Amino acid sequence: MSQKDLDVLRFYQDKGNRELYFNYLAQKEGNDGYGLLALGVVRNDNVPGAVANSFAANQARQDGVRLGSRDWQAVGIDLIRNDFALREEYVRNGQPDVALNLREVDIRDSHDPIFENRGISADAWTPRQLLEAARRKGGSEEAEKIWSMMLDNRWMGVARGMGTLAAVAERYEDAEFRAAPYVAAMAQARAGVGVVDPHAHQDPDRIVMDGKEYTFHREADVWRGPARIESRISIKLEVSDPAIIQTLNEEREVRLEREQLRMQFHPDDPHRDRPLMPSPRLFSAEDIEPGRPQRLASDPTSADHPRHALYQQCATGVRAVDASLGRAWDAHSACMAASLTTLAARHGLERVDHVVLSQATPQLAAGANVFVVQGALADPTQLRAHMPTQEAIAQAPERSFQQLQDIDLQRSQQLSQQREQDEQLQQARSSPLMHA
Repeated sequence: MSQKDLDVLRFYQDKGNRELYFNYLAQKEGNDGYGLLALGVVRNDNVPGAVANSFAANQARQDGVRLGSRDWQAVGIDLIRNDFALREEYVRNGQPDVALNLREVDIRDSHDPIFENRGISADAWTPRQLLEAARRKGGSEEAEKIWSMMLDNRWMGVARGMGTLAAVAERYEDAEFRAAPYVAAMAQARAGVGVVDPHAHQDPDRIVMDGKEYTFHREADVWRGPARIESRISIKLEVSDPAIIQTLNEEREVRLEREQLRMQFHPDDPHRDRPLMPSPRLFSAEDIEPGRPQRLASDPTSADHPRHALYQQCATGVRAVDASLGRAWDAHSACMAASLTTLAARHGLERVDHVVLSQATPQLAAGANVFVVQGALADPTQLRAHMPTQEAIAQAPERSFQQLQDIDLQRSQQLSQQREQDEQLQQARSSPLMHA
């Protein structure tokens, strides 16, 4: 991390622009994934982010503290201030690599006072109890190991299944940490989230609160919500409760401010002309079983699909990578297998013999890219293609399979056109010459 990076981050910190702050970090070469993870929390638009917010809110209520939308926004702004102060100090001390990828203890220390100063337990930071238990058992190295899993977006029990989270937590049980209550609190936070709509928390005129949807009608300057009485017909009436109106107005104002901040880039931000980094889309492990991504109309996981063999080869390669890293197949594995199938098809590979992660370079961290290879790894005539690993694990299988279907459809059309041209040419050659 350089002084120029700090100048951009300071600009966003001063403006309270949480989304562009973490968007910058998420796109910085060599980053460890924290910026991307934080974007989901800022936007509340994916399962890990929504669960983290729900978990913190539950802890606050348990501590007798009730915060509104404006209060939680202030919590987030304080967090980027603490985050920036740590990064700035590391750069000043000649440790730019640590400034880019803060240690888990740094992230903990940036969160603790933010919650405690508001009368909320520091355990409101979702992974804190598990990290501290790991530290007590194996020191900072063990805590960093768990933190790396989280940054890989492979942690969150909500993504891998509560059973996996419980298994991890049970390994670190001691007198201060009990796995069962922790997993139960995580499950409660997950249940409170329900189905996460990626756009639900962006729209200032549509707010879901306590399971009820309210819409703001600008022309009348009123909120409408569900009728208080049960009805077989969906009825939306004007909201008259002053407390509900105040809460809705506050949330709407915060969303409108975020909407404006989203476009206020620093002049030297190299990402100002690019789309914002999307939050990683994750699936529940209960929805995607090992080796069984969700079935679609055109699904290469099905044995009768023409790309089934290619998918199986990619899935086998992903399992080998997971095994080499000591990881089990999970939702991200399913995403990667689907992404690589489409990648291989796009680049004309007939089969995939190997799936390998890139080695470290002066510019990129180890594993920054993932390769599919046709042929022996040492063969100079091998065919291969690659893509960013983060992109491979972030894209939903159905999106990859739709792209695969589009690729195959386009090639089918091209082949059909080529056949027609060949037939026309053949007919022209075989037809007798006509003389005037």
